[in-house]
Amino acid sequence: MLSYALAILSLTGLLGLWLAGKVLMDDKPAGLLGWKQLAHAGSGLAGVAVLYLALASPGGHPASKFGWTAFTLLAAALAGGLSILAMTLRRKPAPFLLLAVHGSVAIAGWVLLSAYFTTPSSYGR
Repeated sequence: MLSYALAILSLTGLLGLWLAGKVLMDDKPAGLLGWKQLAHAGSGLAGVAVLYLALASPGGHPASKFGWTAFTLLAAALAGGLSILAMTLRRKPAPFLLLAVHGSVAIAGWVLLSAYFTTPSSYGR
């Protein structure tokens, strides 16, 4: 199940990078919500949920704290993303600092999750 979480969160990250490029290029006016933003939010929520289920399953191993740290970072990024979504629904542009922190925390969580996934003790999970 850990591999599913990593795959979902990888796709979420790729979509997030594409959205960040759109914001930086001022390609889309702030405050408009499209299917790409909803897909990014939905896949992020699904990825964090699947990661939780994978980590909470019985059979913990020595590197599990590493996985829980990745989960905490990704859950924090999800909270930031949901606040960006709430601002967008109210037609208010999200502050650039919030966008930058959301992306940075999500990337840090994804890197930790990738490192956790490649540890020998996580094989088969």
